[in-house]
Amino acid sequence: MPFEALGEDVLLRIFCFCDIYTALAVSAINRPLRRIALSKQLWLFLVLDTRFRDALDLPPPDRERLECLSPEELIAVVKNAVAGPGPSSSWDLEHDESSSVTMTCIQIPPDDMGMDRAADARLLPGARYILLHSTSTTQRRLCMYDVWSARRVWDHTVQALTMFHVDLVPGATIARVCLAQPGDLPNTLTVHIEEVELTTGASHELFNFSFGSIGSLCAIVGDFLLGTVLQSHWNFNDLKLVLINWRTCTFVSLGHMGPSPVQLIPGYILSTYQETSPPRGHILAATALEAFSDRWQALTEEGTLLGTQLEAGSVSTITINNIATQERLEYNSWQIRSGYTTAEPDPLYAGAYIISVHGLPFPERPAPRRATLTERIGSLINMTARRVEALPVPVQVLLSYRFMPGQGQGGSKLQLVSARRVSNLPRPEFPRAIPRYSGNTISVVYRQRKGPGADAA
Repeated sequence: MPFEALGEDVLLRIFCFCDIYTALAVSAINRPLRRIALSKQLWLFLVLDTRFRDALDLPPPDRERLECLSPEELIAVVKNAVAGPGPSSSWDLEHDESSSVTMTCIQIPPDDMGMDRAADARLLPGARYILLHSTSTTQRRLCMYDVWSARRVWDHTVQALTMFHVDLVPGATIARVCLAQPGDLPNTLTVHIEEVELTTGASHELFNFSFGSIGSLCAIVGDFLLGTVLQSHWNFNDLKLVLINWRTCTFVSLGHMGPSPVQLIPGYILSTYQETSPPRGHILAATALEAFSDRWQALTEEGTLLGTQLEAGSVSTITINNIATQERLEYNSWQIRSGYTTAEPDPLYAGAYIISVHGLPFPERPAPRRATLTERIGSLINMTARRVEALPVPVQVLLSYRFMPGQGQGGSKLQLVSARRVSNLPRPEFPRAIPRYSGNTISVVYRQRKGPGADAA
């Protein structure tokens, strides 16, 4: 039975499991399915999909206004949202003529604000929830607010020097807050994971373990924690990366911490490293966690032994760069030295990520290959080689890749989608959501490019 022969209701339900890229592709190349792929019900569903909205930090949708739009207008809303806002100073939003602005406001109790509001507030991915680190004179607390409903969702008492990271479970109303606080014994650290139901505010403990040698907590994603461990108590520069599966209480050592930080995304570790042989370029690598399947070791009941095990060499180490999907960092034939890397969900491809690498060109271009006689004659005629060598070195470069995780037997892929010169500022150039502070009020300003359906999106 041909796929196109299924009823329209069935086809529409199937298409609702697709991403935006698939819907656009089908509407362009498949005539029998074009009417379903361009139906208003499908595009209204895609515009309201939390995966799409969270990836772009969009404000609360105006469903009534969206339902009044045609399929073509809904597609324009998607394209407009993906294009993002134009350049604007975050301090002059009232005069931002390039963007449509939506604002939400929350009244925060004085005890939740803390002494340094801007430094102690963190807008979580998706720009719906904000985490406040209160440092009032009475006690230190973490508080999470829903900025759409102005409701405090969760709060927790913490100690000084607490490290914390939040993982928002995709497609669910669940947040996992990981806290790393000084332990009861000297030179120990207690790692605690609290799961919060964002709708009801109910929370419960998932993991609580004391370590004697954790240097820092880098990230929590799903069942995994990424952190650094002091291999030697006497050498604070000797850090090793450790990946911990908190659900199974197992870990794997990933080798020494390099000069560039690594990132954790669902199912993969992202890293950059420099080749050891010429041309000694920098490489972006994505390593699947399943590559460590035979290297996991049990955390002992006494977590302080982890550093001792690493120091004694009794823990096997796996080098993540040797088992990864890799891409050389280049811009117009210049080798790029990576500075910092970010990874965000791709709003068009389900399960994909946009990886942005901000870096500097090498001080010298790689040595060109030896030209043939024909090429030398051509160079003498048009002087192309001299003009190429006279090109200015780019100040800084932003490389953006689409990372497609492997599906089934297919391997993962890294695809360069854009490369351009940027300013020296190590931050997003055109922020979509900006928190602002005035007294006990926190506002989140959502910026979108002006265009069809911008106010309803």
